[in-house]
Amino acid sequence: MTPILKIDNFYLKREDKNPTGSAKDRAIIAQVKTALLNKYTSATISSTGNAAISASFYCQKENIPLHVFVSPDIDANKLAILNTNRNNTVYIDPRPISSSFKQSKESGSYLLRQSTDPVALKAYSQIGSEIKKQLPQITSIFIPTGSGATLIGLSQTLPKTCKIIACQSAANPTIAKFFDKNYRPEKENPCDALTVKTLPLKDQIIDTIKKSKGTALALQKQQIQDADNLLKKSKVNQLSLESSLALAGLFKAQSLDPNLVGDCPLILCTGIKR
Repeated sequence: MTPILKIDNFYLKREDKNPTGSAKDRAIIAQVKTALLNKYTSATISSTGNAAISASFYCQKENIPLHVFVSPDIDANKLAILNTNRNNTVYIDPRPISSSFKQSKESGSYLLRQSTDPVALKAYSQIGSEIKKQLPQITSIFIPTGSGATLIGLSQTLPKTCKIIACQSAANPTIAKFFDKNYRPEKENPCDALTVKTLPLKDQIIDTIKKSKGTALALQKQQIQDADNLLKKSKVNQLSLESSLALAGLFKAQSLDPNLVGDCPLILCTGIKR
């Protein structure tokens, strides 16, 4: 169970405290166990970094060779981590998702794609169950959102009264654009873990947000940086910018409609700064 930390009038769910430093561990552990149970001899993943780092760790523990497909734009620090593991075969590919699908199908490898694997979605529900026990009075949760797998998974076990707010960069508002008209499109995305544009779960994400009476917000780069500075002043300076994105979403929501936030908002901190 990852801890919850209170700062001022909001809470942080510290998924960065997972073994490899991100929420991706929740799903990857379950997926690797499933691969073993079904006698797979290798695994394949496409990733912006954190999921691949998690998969690298757990596949190595189980001695399962891992094929990793990453974009040429991957963060250099994350790529270096992946390349240090001899269990990995890393492919730098301009179309990492489609190439990973092809490789998995041709080789019979277990595909560690979280947005298309029910095992991953069920595993993420554990986060919601923990929150329900740790912070039963929660009124809203702010989630950094890429593929939406984490959002869909944890929504299954959150208190029904909790509003779900998906947070995205104004450079890639794949879900936020359906809810938020109060932003300026940007070219540079500071949140490199949230660059996915193909969303198999899009309709389900939108429906889940609406049912919770929540919303999705697009945040400007400066808003994200301001939130990051606040976390550093609070001596929580090891979090990724995706976590700062979610905090920026809280501040924007408070300025738009305080009733949307409520008295007990929670920020999902999805990973460490690498």
